Amino acid sequence: MLALDGENVLQVSDLTIGYGEKIVLENLNFSVRRGEIFAIMGGSGCGKSTLLKHLTGILPVMSGTVKLFEHDFSRGELPGGESIAGLLGVTYQGGALLGSLTLAENVALVLEENTRWSRRKIMTTVQEKLAQVDLAEFADYYPAEISGGMKKRAGLARALAMDPPLLFFDEPSAGLDPISSAELDRLILRLRNDFGRTIVIVTHELESVFAIADRVIMLDKASRTIIAEGDPRVLRSQSDDPWVREFLNRSNLVFGAQASAER
Repeated sequence: MLALDGENVLQVSDLTIGYGEKIVLENLNFSVRRGEIFAIMGGSGCGKSTLLKHLTGILPVMSGTVKLFEHDFSRGELPGGESIAGLLGVTYQGGALLGSLTLAENVALVLEENTRWSRRKIMTTVQEKLAQVDLAEFADYYPAEISGGMKKRAGLARALAMDPPLLFFDEPSAGLDPISSAELDRLILRLRNDFGRTIVIVTHELESVFAIADRVIMLDKASRTIIAEGDPRVLRSQSDDPWVREFLNRSNLVFGAQASAER
């Protein structure tokens, strides 16, 4: 078993990422502390989703390092062939559920592929995870039979299947009405406060960020790096960068986009 010691759950150092020879982001340095909710923000096309793919091991980095619990994860692999499913879970924008499987079967699939548990233990765990996201009564429903907000929560139940200490959310509130978005925010807070999980969110939803995020980093498309880091409530009024203040205040965003393009 890998040691999960240390204050930093995720440590990014001198990171450069992209596709082929095309650099999307470079010289990234930041850490995610144990038990915090950390947000990755920035304008459209700045590389938020690309960064998420590298942090979760979907894509290998061009240079630099990504460490999970002090273990090098830069190439999407862990020492000794340790399963990544036990360390991190990912919730995607649309839930990414398999439409031919019920919600229970979608969650069970993770356990079937990563454990040797008995069928009884798997189904007991599936029910526990669906209950954690308030979907216990919908275990036998198919993705096409539930709402968008429920699909996101079902995707979260699947991400929770192996009880990973680190969770990633890709645009969790995208496409949700304000009530469903607020409910999801409360659920994310509960996962951190009641279960001690560390959470990284890629988002542009300011209301959610101000409600739940402890810290944020702001990515910039033109400079291809981080231009601000800190408490979003502080950055909103005190950032040295006028574009960051504009972005976080939702005021004159057209000017803000133009300012970013002119960097």
